[in-house]
Amino acid sequence: MLLKRSGKMRIVFDPHIHTNSSPDSSITVTQLRDGMLASSINAIAVTDHDTMEGYRRLKTSSAFKEFLIVPGVEVTTDMGDLIVLGLDDPLIGKDPNQVIEMAHMRGGLVLAPHPFNGSRSSLGERCGMLKVDLIETYNGKCNSGSNRQAKEFASVLGLPGIGGSDAHERRQIGTVVNVLECERSVNSVLEALKKGVKIVVKQRSTAV
Repeated sequence: MLLKRSGKMRIVFDPHIHTNSSPDSSITVTQLRDGMLASSINAIAVTDHDTMEGYRRLKTSSAFKEFLIVPGVEVTTDMGDLIVLGLDDPLIGKDPNQVIEMAHMRGGLVLAPHPFNGSRSSLGERCGMLKVDLIETYNGKCNSGSNRQAKEFASVLGLPGIGGSDAHERRQIGTVVNVLECERSVNSVLEALKKGVKIVVKQRSTAV
């Protein structure tokens, strides 16, 4: 749990979680809270597919007041998936350049999730053509080869890498987290992500 309201503290952050507002996820609001408590994480981003509904449900729930909830969404673009972090009203559209441009104009960050997972809608080397801010170098549902390729490509691009569970089931919540030292606020977490994080893999979910 978060014990302080101001000043730097240890934030354990899972930035890639889907609720049952995504058609392929079974995680309910109650399961999400229980999973966070069981995993000892105190911050998450809800990144449902092309909708902010899951985030809005958590934002208005008194059950999550003790946690930091970062707004997020996984956007299905014509070039591959993008995750926008930090905005309550991101652009959700098919043109990746427009999504990224609007995110930056409004102060958000853009993450390339599971970039080298060939079985999903992934950017691959197209990450280098777009102005993404972060690369997901460890995705809990990717195999070791895909994650290694993402890490190597992030290094080539000179972009920070972060990890995410990509949870779609209760048992996957918090399996991959990032440990940050920053203030308890969305803006502080976004700034810390850009500076680099310590990725902790508690266990790997089933690869897809």
